[in-house]
Order: sequence, then C-alpha cells, then structure tokens
Amino acid sequence: MKKILLSVCVVFLMSSNLFSQTPFSFGAKVGANIPIGTFSDVYKSGVSGEVVLYYSTPLPVLDLSLTVGYDGFKYKNDYFTNQISTNFPGVTVDNFSPSWTATDIPIMVGAKVKLPFVSMGPYFTGEVGIHFLSLNDRFMAGQINVSSSNPMHINTVGYSESKSVAGFGFALGAGLEIPLVPKIGIDIALKYNYATNTYANSYTIFRNNNEQFTTLELKNISYITAKAGVIVHL
Repeated sequence: MKKILLSVCVVFLMSSNLFSQTPFSFGAKVGANIPIGTFSDVYKSGVSGEVVLYYSTPLPVLDLSLTVGYDGFKYKNDYFTNQISTNFPGVTVDNFSPSWTATDIPIMVGAKVKLPFVSMGPYFTGEVGIHFLSLNDRFMAGQINVSSSNPMHINTVGYSESKSVAGFGFALGAGLEIPLVPKIGIDIALKYNYATNTYANSYTIFRNNNEQFTTLELKNISYITAKAGVIVHL
C-alpha cells in the first residue's frame, strides 16, 4: 500500500512539474483605436480588442505569438458632404446620415522580445498576417447622378454596398507586463497597425458635362491601438 501511495505521489509531482513548465501563455486586451493617415479622413476611432497565444522559445527573451484581433470604426459622414460642398457650392445632400461601419479582423503571427533583467517586464512585438476588413457600407464604384429635375439635390440611396476585403498587413508594438500574482499579470500595450485593404472606391459625382468630379480609390489602412488586459502563464 505504501508503495502504491508513493508511486501516486511521484506521478502527481512529475505531472505538476510538467504543467508548471508549460511553454504557453494566454493574453486578452481591450481598448481603443486611432485611425491615422488618409484612413482617418474617412473613419472615426472605435473599440479595439485582441486575444493572443504565446509560445516560449528556449531563448528566455523570445516568445512566438498567434493573435486574433478586432477593431471597429465608424464612417465620417462629413467626408462625403464636404466633397459635395467643395466641388458643387450650393448643392445639398438629402438626409445623408448613414451609420456605416468598418470592422477589421487581423489574424497575425509574430514574436515578442522581452527586455532581460527588468522586473516590470517591458517588451517589443512584431507581427505579420492577414486583415479581413468588413465594410458596411461604402459607396460603389461608378457614377452618382445629381437629380436632373432638381439640380441642387443629391440622393445617395442605392449607391452603396456592403463588402468584405482581405489584405496583407503588419504590426509593430511595445508594451509592459506588470506581475500581479504568480503566473498572472496586467498587460498594457501600444501598437501600430498597417494593412493593404481597399476601403473606399473611386466614384464620380455627375451634375452635367461641365460639372463633375471623381474621387480617388483609397487603400492601405493604418491605425494605432492602445489596449490593456491580463496575461496568464500556463
């Protein structure tokens, strides 16, 4: 009986030791995003979040990562109305107050480099992967006509579409891990995100042969995220 109990204790200790050395960590963070560049002309800030699975390599300062993120944005309605007022003085847009949104889902692989011999745990990250951008809605490519019966009026109904587009992207970040209790800490991070997705079509606003303008196709989204959450070392 004593031999059996001793064997059970040995197995338990061995399994506990193996579990304590599991090379995986799990993190979850939420915060906000800030569009930059031409992307900020078209979309407003929104909610940002991500979950991350880390794998500790034999190098103590290096972890590999798999990240799935979420970033929501809201269309700036005055981006379109300003185009009209600039190019067609006096022309109005009828009831243009849509609640268009864009949602970016990045799926990224990368690396996390931790500074050695620093108790608070500062680190730097680099990631590459695919961004799945869902647009609900955006203007379709083509021509939007000013009403022939009322040349001072534009009706945008029927000229929009919902679309999902994918693009390659990368991210560079920095953060700070603050230990709370053994194996659990607070994780605070800033990240620059870039992707090649197209988020606005080229379209023509047509009033007559002498009064029309064509917008540029807009692509390459970029934004900064600020997030905080927890990290658990398994």
